[in-house]
Amino acid sequence: MQKIDLYSGYEGYAEVILTEEMQPNKVLFKVQLLSFHFDEILSLIPLGQYDLDSVMNNYFKVAGWHDGKWECKRIQEFYDQLIAINNLVPLVYANAHEALKQICNSALQNSSKLFIVED
Repeated sequence: MQKIDLYSGYEGYAEVILTEEMQPNKVLFKVQLLSFHFDEILSLIPLGQYDLDSVMNNYFKVAGWHDGKWECKRIQEFYDQLIAINNLVPLVYANAHEALKQICNSALQNSSKLFIVED
């Protein structure tokens, strides 16, 4: 399993965990980061009309991963949004942004599922 831990050292703060899974509970890739950093990256994605199943719709409605383990069914859309903000991401969030792109790309390449949960 590949793992990117950007949360260690921040224990006690809200955490977002993304997992790429092939079968139920078979984790291929895991990214852990501060919820604040995840929110800051999402806030850079331009406003628009978003599908009910999109990451951005759930971000704006404080739903999805805020309520428990949530499946991102629109991985390609999320990945494209992350790529589109490459030049907007402040250096302080660069590692988190890169980790998000890596896990999305891996899920797309492996035709696996992507889950997000806030802990």
